[in-house]
Amino acid sequence: MSGFLKREGRLLLAAAALIVLMNVPYGRYVLYPFTIFSTWIHEMCHGLAAIVLGGSIREIEIFSDGSGLAYTARPTGRIPTALVASAGYVGTAVIGGGMLLVRNRRHAGTVGLALLGGAMVLSTLLWVRNLFGVVATPLLGVGLIVATRASAEWAGRLYTFLAVTCCLNAITSIRVLFGSNLVVAGKPAGSSDAQTVADALFLPAPVWAASWMLLAFLLVGGALYSSREPPRRS
Repeated sequence: MSGFLKREGRLLLAAAALIVLMNVPYGRYVLYPFTIFSTWIHEMCHGLAAIVLGGSIREIEIFSDGSGLAYTARPTGRIPTALVASAGYVGTAVIGGGMLLVRNRRHAGTVGLALLGGAMVLSTLLWVRNLFGVVATPLLGVGLIVATRASAEWAGRLYTFLAVTCCLNAITSIRVLFGSNLVVAGKPAGSSDAQTVADALFLPAPVWAASWMLLAFLLVGGALYSSREPPRRS
């Protein structure tokens, strides 16, 4: 246990700092680039879910306050509606867990940053349409690509922090997640993801919100456990 805490201490402290900073006044300014990244992942997961179900992404908007919208075409029905609505938080947590799982592999940080940066630039060309998103998304993507020129250690640290940001997306958005209405760019934008799923599948929105938060915790814990160093034989 002591070896685990020593090896993963920085990661655990980063996760704790992320949760605190994103839920206190002015703390979000420190993590602003990571907030935009997390929003982009979240909206892309909505869109990719629609594509998997046979639909498409019409456009994606990323706003300066860290909110976003994904406009999709998807099959009608309760199940497709619920799947696309839940894909934002669930998909982001799954991606973050997968990133954490491979973070200790050789060149994981450098390769991961390059792939994420390239995907941000490509998604801007294909789907991002509002002014802030068109500027911020590729700029952040290029920044990730440039970061691959840093040492493998620092690239790995940045990659790991991005992974934690993804995993804890549902937790750091707790105030939004448990609300019934969605506010985007300071304006009401319909029902929240949890409320949309609740309307489609009957269970109350807080149940879905709590399940997404639990999933995020489980994925972080599972990724840390699975990537631990095996015990040494005497």
